[in-house]
Amino acid sequence: MNVILQAWAATPSVVRWLEEWLNKNKDNVGKGSLAPHLLHTLHVVNQVEDEPDDVHSPASIIGALRSHRWIISHEQQDAHELFNVLTTTLDEQSKSYPSTPSCFDLHALQMSQRSGSGGNQEPVPVPHMLRNRDNDSPFRMLIASQMECIDCKYRHPVRYDLNSTLSLAFPKTAWKSIKLESLLQKFITSEIVHNVECPGCRKVQQQKNKKLIKEGFIEDTPKSSCLKRHTIGKLPQCLCLHMQRTQWLDSGIPLKKYEHVVFPETLHMDDYVYTKCESRNGLLGGKALFGNTVVPLPTVSPLTSPTSGHLTLLRALNYDSRISTRGLSFQSTPPSPPTANQQSDINHNSPKSSQDYTFKLTSVVMHLGDVFSGHFVTYRRSLLRKRGEQFSSQWLCTSDHAVKEVSLEEVLATEAYMLFYERES
Repeated sequence: MNVILQAWAATPSVVRWLEEWLNKNKDNVGKGSLAPHLLHTLHVVNQVEDEPDDVHSPASIIGALRSHRWIISHEQQDAHELFNVLTTTLDEQSKSYPSTPSCFDLHALQMSQRSGSGGNQEPVPVPHMLRNRDNDSPFRMLIASQMECIDCKYRHPVRYDLNSTLSLAFPKTAWKSIKLESLLQKFITSEIVHNVECPGCRKVQQQKNKKLIKEGFIEDTPKSSCLKRHTIGKLPQCLCLHMQRTQWLDSGIPLKKYEHVVFPETLHMDDYVYTKCESRNGLLGGKALFGNTVVPLPTVSPLTSPTSGHLTLLRALNYDSRISTRGLSFQSTPPSPPTANQQSDINHNSPKSSQDYTFKLTSVVMHLGDVFSGHFVTYRRSLLRKRGEQFSSQWLCTSDHAVKEVSLEEVLATEAYMLFYERES
């Protein structure tokens, strides 16, 4: 637990988010709430609050997790698993998803207000029935994925999945140092998925075999192989990268991968963000990464490339102000007057100019040991910074037993298990 708390304490957006959420919800915080205990511990770690004793116990955090039915044993826990436990619990406490009223329930969309002395009631629309979610976790990101049929080139609607971490897998044949950018490129590289029901192939089949379908000889939707592509639909304020160092052999035995990941202090994520393409080429990553491996697709009519219902609903309900206004930050060229194709394109309201997605390293979690046992250590920035600096240039190595100052070169040479990057302002 110490390594995750130290990593979060070095990330200003996490501390700021907890402070803002508690200030807005101070009257609704229950006894089993995790946020106040977590914030107090982060303040103690950063020496913002004084602790009567020399040793601070996070027993209140463990108690809050257990009150949410998490089973926390006294044995060693995986840092990434504990990270997911903390973020999941905080999301459950902080989220206030607006209920979507039924279109048939007019009373839910109106409120009555007395006007005049006659006591007549006039229905007045509720201006903010669907509230904006302005307290999203700084770790919240959207992963976009899309499948394209290899046979008929039909593109399925883009799907968005919420995540708090980006888990990066190592190549199976890599037994030497590898760059972080290579792992990110591997994440957005297309993969082939077999036995996928394809509406496009079914439409082609229907046109060719109308008589057979009418007589009932062809009923099932044909299966095809698709190219599946992943990219990032929305980058978080705090980017958490998880290195999947556990590899399972064919015999079922787990093996830890000790390859050194070469990671930078300043990380540019522009090439991994969902990019709008000029002629509706679907889901592409950065031009530098996909330019030589993916052939641009021909323009497809709106009938064969439907709008994604997930994103359409988000836009229609203004579900999340940061998702609908700048969260789904698609890079784009200056827009031309909307056409029929653009009206059906899920990106047609993307930002007018490209954005700079630059992140600064704030902490590194390192695992010492093998796949069965070991010890976690955190390298983090201190809070001592010069005037005008957004991030401190001083680095600390923190463990359960000691804290010592280290150089940036030592940090970059570590065997990283988790990387925390803060978005530059």
